[in-house]
Amino acid sequence: MTARFCLRCGAALRTRREGGKARRACPRCGWTFYGNPAPAAVAALVRGDRVLLSRRARTPHAGTWDLPGGFLEAGETPEGALRRELAEELGIRVGAVRQLGAYPDRYGPSGVPVLTMVFEASPGRGRMTAKDDVSEVRWFPLAALPLREIAFPSVRVALREVVARRRSARRARARRVRGR
Repeated sequence: MTARFCLRCGAALRTRREGGKARRACPRCGWTFYGNPAPAAVAALVRGDRVLLSRRARTPHAGTWDLPGGFLEAGETPEGALRRELAEELGIRVGAVRQLGAYPDRYGPSGVPVLTMVFEASPGRGRMTAKDDVSEVRWFPLAALPLREIAFPSVRVALREVVARRRSARRARARRVRGR
């Protein structure tokens, strides 16, 4: 998504090169549109060797699988947004969460830039049900994730990293057991 008019003075923006990139800038007042990403927080809810995925009920990508979560609201921390979104979408609370990483992506038909923060968590209290913009929730074995049916590239990357971390941890445990 690109701005067409200056948010400061209303003049039509023009494209100029800045820092090696083409950016939209105002010729009248100098304001620059940077296209900063919208922050989002999602959870890899893991139980043993399974991860919970939610099926998207709305566009974009309705019907595909995703990690539960959503966009931060003004004044929210990523962890606070994650907890709010899990309550809204699944009706659950989570205990401790651990950030796994942050991944750039694009959202919707206009390609709004997004920075998706992925957290690992264990489901806590509450009866898990699909709510809000989720049509279904399902536990998938880490070895059989439907990666081709995942809504966003950033989530596919994050899920591959969750699988790799789990395999690495399993191998490390096996080495420690053999070394005894």
